[in-house]
Amino acid sequence: MITIEKYSDSRKVQTHQLSVTTEQSQFTVSNIAEFLGCLASHEHPQLILSDDQVVGFFILDTQYNNHYDFCPSEAIGIRGLLIDQRFQGQGFAVQAILAMPAYISKKYSTFSSIYLTVNCRNEPAYNCYLKCGFKDSGHLYYGGAAGPQHIMSYAITQ
Repeated sequence: MITIEKYSDSRKVQTHQLSVTTEQSQFTVSNIAEFLGCLASHEHPQLILSDDQVVGFFILDTQYNNHYDFCPSEAIGIRGLLIDQRFQGQGFAVQAILAMPAYISKKYSTFSSIYLTVNCRNEPAYNCYLKCGFKDSGHLYYGGAAGPQHIMSYAITQ
């Protein structure tokens, strides 16, 4: 069973131990400790837990629309989602993504949709989001450091 919770220093050690493969690091956060130290107040780190063990991480960006023209003002953004390489292939990403709409609806009730981008070369992530109900806009975002990205969204039902 997967749960999502806001990052806290009580989980700092487990969170800093998260890592991805070298190949995956081009698509997501590779140094969690450094990344956490650079977050703005509108970027809220979240943890993905399984049996009280931190297995993943992502950012909820409450001002995503201020940085990306394709994002409407009523949308919250997801950035930097990762599942630790030790826990990949166990269905944790699917469970976490499926849990996000209810979590966001409860904790960030002013937002009615979720937006994110997925690198065009990151087919496993792209297919995972599609499987979990995210829609591809059919447009690409070209501002990513690792190349073009699919623009995806999910309407939160409230």
